[in-house]
Amino acid sequence: MMNKFEEGLSKYLNKDQLKVIQSQKIGIGGAGGLGSNVAMILVRTGFKNFEIIDQDVIEPSNLNRQQFFLNEIGQDKAFTLTRRLRKINPDANIISRKIQWTETNANEFFSDCAMIIEAFDQVDWKYRFIQHYQNTLKPVISGNGMAGLFEKKPMTVRKLGNIYFVGDNSTDTDSGHPPLAPRVTACAAKMAEIALDLTLGIFPGP
Repeated sequence: MMNKFEEGLSKYLNKDQLKVIQSQKIGIGGAGGLGSNVAMILVRTGFKNFEIIDQDVIEPSNLNRQQFFLNEIGQDKAFTLTRRLRKINPDANIISRKIQWTETNANEFFSDCAMIIEAFDQVDWKYRFIQHYQNTLKPVISGNGMAGLFEKKPMTVRKLGNIYFVGDNSTDTDSGHPPLAPRVTACAAKMAEIALDLTLGIFPGP
C-alpha cells in the first residue's frame, strides 16, 4: 500500500517506473554538501532504500550548502539526514552509520547496493574511494569540482569505466575555492539525475 507521498509521486511516474526505482538500493559515502543534497533529491524522486555512512557532526559552516538546520548543530550527519529523509517518505528503508570509510572496512558497506554515490569533501578520500570501487561492477557517481565564486567552469559528466565524474574537475576546496550552495546543489542534482537515468535505463549524457 502506498503512503501519501508515494500516491502523490504516482502522478508523475507510472507503476512500473516507480517499482523499478523503489527496488534499487543506493549507497552514499558522505552526508555533507553533496551527499545530503543527492539523498534529498533521490528520496523525492521515489528511491527509498539507502545505506549512508559519514563520520562527522553538523557544524555552523555546513549550513550554507548542506541539508541541515541551525538547531541540528552538533548532531551526527548520517542519522540526522536519515530522519529528514523519513519526513519525506516515512517508509524509506535506510541504514545509516557514523563511521569513517577506509580501505580496511570498505567491504562492510554497500554490498547489496545497485550503485554508489561518492560524496566526500576531501580530494584524498575521493581518490581512495574511487580507486577502491573502480574495478567493481557497480556504477559509482562522483562529484569532483563544484566550488568556486569567481573561477566558474562548466560542469560536465565524464564516464571512465564504471565511474561517472560530475563537476568541473578543478574547483575543489583544497585549492582555495569556497563551497557554496548554487554549484554544490547543481552538482548533486546532476549526480541524482545520473542515478535515476541508470535505474530507468536512460543513457546518462552530459
